[in-house]
Amino acid sequence: MSAQPDRTALLGELAVVLQSPEFLRSPVLRRLLEYLVGQTLEGHGGRLKAYQIAVEGLGRDDSFDPQSDSYPRVQVGRLRKMLDLYYAALTPEQAGGRLRISIPVGHYNVELQPIVLPPDETIAAPADSQPVAVADSATAPESPTLPSAPATGTPATMPPAVPVQPRSSDRSWLIWAVPALLLLALLYAVWLVARTGADERDGALRDMRQHIAHVTITTQPETYNDDLVTAAQIAEMHLQRFEMLAVSMGAHDDGRDTRETAREYELLLRGGGRQEGALPQMLFLTLRHVATGTTLWSYELPRIGSPLSAPDFEQAIGAGISAIARSGGLIAQHQRKLLGNDMSPGYPCLIQYDAFRQRRDPALRVALEACLTRSLEAYPDEPLFLQALSYMALSSPQPGRQTPLLPSERGRAMAEAALQFDGRSSLAQIAVARSALARGNCPRAIAFARRAVESNPLEPDTLGLAGTFLLSCGDMRGAEQVLERAMAMNSEPGGYQTASLITARLINGKSEAALDLALRADSSAMADQPNFLLAKALALAANGRMDQARASWAALEKVVGVSPGAPASDILSRFAISPFFTRRMVAEAERSGLVQAAD
Repeated sequence: MSAQPDRTALLGELAVVLQSPEFLRSPVLRRLLEYLVGQTLEGHGGRLKAYQIAVEGLGRDDSFDPQSDSYPRVQVGRLRKMLDLYYAALTPEQAGGRLRISIPVGHYNVELQPIVLPPDETIAAPADSQPVAVADSATAPESPTLPSAPATGTPATMPPAVPVQPRSSDRSWLIWAVPALLLLALLYAVWLVARTGADERDGALRDMRQHIAHVTITTQPETYNDDLVTAAQIAEMHLQRFEMLAVSMGAHDDGRDTRETAREYELLLRGGGRQEGALPQMLFLTLRHVATGTTLWSYELPRIGSPLSAPDFEQAIGAGISAIARSGGLIAQHQRKLLGNDMSPGYPCLIQYDAFRQRRDPALRVALEACLTRSLEAYPDEPLFLQALSYMALSSPQPGRQTPLLPSERGRAMAEAALQFDGRSSLAQIAVARSALARGNCPRAIAFARRAVESNPLEPDTLGLAGTFLLSCGDMRGAEQVLERAMAMNSEPGGYQTASLITARLINGKSEAALDLALRADSSAMADQPNFLLAKALALAANGRMDQARASWAALEKVVGVSPGAPASDILSRFAISPFFTRRMVAEAERSGLVQAAD
């Protein structure tokens, strides 16, 4: 087994390789290489299997069968060849002092090896060599030269004469050579058309990424400082989790001519101290809008002598990054203010979608769906638009139904396409979980909800959705943990998230905490939300406040449009997504005495 590669050296080489034109044009292989490097650095490289690579690294459905489908092995083979081509094209100056990324044949772990450049193919002939004369058919002898007599004096045996045909008269090779050449030309033409289409799609994707909001991380002072560099790297790692942002460290010139200056931000990190016995060390983070110089946000963290690499300090930086980068965060709000009601295809459409997800204004649905459709036409295979269109399809309202999600083949197809294009995207993962839940596929919903949480634990909207999906499918303890984390990050959570946390606390035996949250969240905005009215009624009943509980239940009956005294199962079927959740909530209502048990 090969030794674990040096982390710093491998990540540094990976960053250089991924900026090459070969990998910029091949997003699938780019993600695959990042995945294999990440697994290797986590110590899992030697244990990777084709199934794991297909599902986690390449975004295939979890029903993928590695026995009948060689897709991951083919893609890893392509990756090896691309790496070979990349390093073979380096000049000695470019290769100087570097180690190459290598994936040994038969394995999926990544190694670092010395770069061996190919020798110069132009080799000089030896000085004493003479050119070999080739006889022309016109001057060739009519018969072969006789062999010399043996030294013993025995007469040589004369071989039979063999007629020699001039080479120029042999045209038999044309019979197979011409069709073969024509076939090769046809295959090349097909490949060229396919490659051109792929290049156009990849180019469209790169163009799209040039237009999203961009955060440049800088430090003050700019001279090398271990602490500030570490903090900047932590901030960069957290920012990269958010897919509606681009991020770079320090000065950059990638696409400045095409990027909107109104979407440029600077995140400045600087250290500081205080006098007279106060906290000796501080870390200050400041977000500025580059075009106007406006300071939008500032954040300070006391060091208290702890190293910047400590988990608690890393989490504190992450909490600050979440505030500026999350859905509905400071950057999205600022861009929404600058863009107004602009629904142009591309980034403006994404900002409008972000607002729709926060407010769910039905008046915007038709225009937003048209905007997202035009955006996908302009930027094919862009996962941001695919997952957004998936949500729009799955949440499409139906008369007489208040269910937030309904099965949709279009919604499923869009979610799976987003995942196929970017298997590491938390937005694509939560889209797949949403689609699975709408179809009643709880195992898949749970798997991808958990995966989305791992991909971006700093996005409260994703955490809230994941927690709700886990709750709907019966993972009560997992749901509570995720929802509590989402609540801690978001001072104004959505009604569905609050209702889910109340219910999770209640089911997990924390009835007092459930009621406390229900009473604090109660407002006019919650008065027409079935999930909240249900959670509130159950929390009140669990704490013995039956009169108030029955009043909340009556309000629930009115909101969903059933007659007073209707069976609890009929009420929940009007708005609950999961049959399991319906059965569990009916049982809880019956247990608390809120409703009578069905005969």
